[in-house]
Amino acid sequence: MYGYLAVTSDLFLEWIADEESLPQALSDESVLKHIIGLYEMAVRERMSIIMWQRYVDFAAGLSNSRDEEIRAAAVAAFGREDYVIALLRQGVEATGAHYLQSQALWMQYCDYILHQINKAEGSQKDELVEQLQSVFIERLAQPHTGVDETFTMYSEFTTRHNAATYEQQMVDANKIVSVTRGQSVQRNAFEDRLVESEGSWAEYSRYISGLAADNTTQPAEICMLYERALVTSCYSPEVWSEYGAYVAGAFDDTQVALDVTYRGLRNCPWSGRLWAQCVRFAYAHEGYELASRVYARATDTHAVSYSMVEYGLLAVAWLAVTRADPGCDDEMLLDTCD
Repeated sequence: MYGYLAVTSDLFLEWIADEESLPQALSDESVLKHIIGLYEMAVRERMSIIMWQRYVDFAAGLSNSRDEEIRAAAVAAFGREDYVIALLRQGVEATGAHYLQSQALWMQYCDYILHQINKAEGSQKDELVEQLQSVFIERLAQPHTGVDETFTMYSEFTTRHNAATYEQQMVDANKIVSVTRGQSVQRNAFEDRLVESEGSWAEYSRYISGLAADNTTQPAEICMLYERALVTSCYSPEVWSEYGAYVAGAFDDTQVALDVTYRGLRNCPWSGRLWAQCVRFAYAHEGYELASRVYARATDTHAVSYSMVEYGLLAVAWLAVTRADPGCDDEMLLDTCD
């Protein structure tokens, strides 16, 4: 079902709970791999801070288990011993651009590194201090509602671990934070209007346009706004189509655009607009063969057969990529009419 229709976060959590309820599930490597796979699908399908937190808590629980078999199975299932910190890093990278809700997971990441620093000695400790220094600087440059809290944490960290260069470090950090605070003024105004509109797509669209007009805005932040909009607009082909078009232009990787469009089709399989976009992205990514598979899937499942308008959007896109293909001949063009 997942390959054809979207699965909500609630359904993923029920699915995961069923798997965890199996006898000896947490000490069975194969079952753990399956549960990890479900979490990975869940965080890819929908941007959810809550889901990321559940995933991290699940991993931390395995790591802190008193049962040696569970700890060993977890290491084998994740394929590495440092899976908790690796997952935290992955979660921070995925959610860090959320202006309102990214701070809690980021702080958990910092606390984990600080805990490692307190246990380490010598060169290992120096490496960890340098790593956390970079984490702080990156975060201070990223617009988020907790920037003042982050700055205070950085000051305390620098006092304790980089006292000799404290003054220069804080001067440099202040320069970064002053820019971030300025960016926050604009974002706070947009966030207030979002609340007033109860999270309407029209207001998200204005938010996106406003930030996109600023060439200092990182693509990850624009993508996060699309993801936030899709929490309440996941059945809108318009939002998915605009999101796909944005990532196609923002990233030099057609796979990213294709992945967004596949997600859109799982939520809106009736949309000829999205099927057409998927055909075009598939052709740009791998050429005629992949585009033909996408077209065949749309027609074989009768996804857009209910409407000549929707089918027409797909058919026009299919004809366009067929004509654009270097191997196109009259027979291929006639086949598009079937």
